[in-house]
Amino acid sequence: MIDILDRTKLFEILSKLQADDKPKFGQMTPQHMVEHLAFVVRFSNGREPQQHHYSIEKEQKIKAFVIGTDIDMPPGFKSPVLPTEGLPILQLSNLTNAIDHLKTELSDFDTYFIHHPLDKPVNPTMGELSYQEWVRFHSRHFTHHFRQFSLY
Repeated sequence: MIDILDRTKLFEILSKLQADDKPKFGQMTPQHMVEHLAFVVRFSNGREPQQHHYSIEKEQKIKAFVIGTDIDMPPGFKSPVLPTEGLPILQLSNLTNAIDHLKTELSDFDTYFIHHPLDKPVNPTMGELSYQEWVRFHSRHFTHHFRQFSLY
C-alpha cells in the first residue's frame, strides 16, 4: 500500500504517470485522477469541510471496510460528493500543474494536523476521522487510484 507520509516515494511513483495513459478501470484521465485525489485531500486539511451524507450505521460499515481491512477498494464506488454522470471539469491546465497542486494539498494536510491534532474532519462517506484514520484512508485511496493506472 502507498504510504502518503512517504512523499518522496509517492511522487516518484506519480512521476511515471503520463497524460495519455489509459485507466485499467473507470473513465478518469490521469489528470482527473490527480485532481480527484487533491480534492479529497482537501476534505482532511481544513480547506473543503464536508457534511455527513449517510446514516451513522452506514458510515461505520464503510469505515470498518476502508480503515479496518486490507481488502482492495473496489472499482466503481461513487462518493455522494462526486458527479453522478460523467467526469468533473478539470480545474488545472495540465497534469504537471495537477501534481503540483496535490503536493500543496498534502502539505496543507500536514500543517492542518500540526495545528489541530485532535480534530476529526468529516469524510462524506465515513463520518469523522482522526489524523491516523485519514492517513490510512488516503493511503488506501491513493493505492486504489495508482492501481487504476498501473502505477502500483
